[in-house]
Amino acid sequence: MTTSGTIELQTELEVFERLRLSLLDRAAGKYALVKGSELVGTFGGEAEAIRDGYRRFGNEAFLVKQIVLADVPMIFTSLR
Repeated sequence: MTTSGTIELQTELEVFERLRLSLLDRAAGKYALVKGSELVGTFGGEAEAIRDGYRRFGNEAFLVKQIVLADVPMIFTSLR
């Protein structure tokens, strides 16, 4: 979270959700790269999308998300 209380990638998440159904039609299973309010592109693999994001944007925040109908929640447990 940022200090203002908003999620850092809120804009990118909203763009992805707005485009999700159209992306499913043309790129299901691939990975979307989103920066700000722009869909930068779709990629065959997650690593490929991340590499392109770093190449284009360096250490700035960007979103890479798999194009699927519904997200599967990920649960991580700390060993502490």
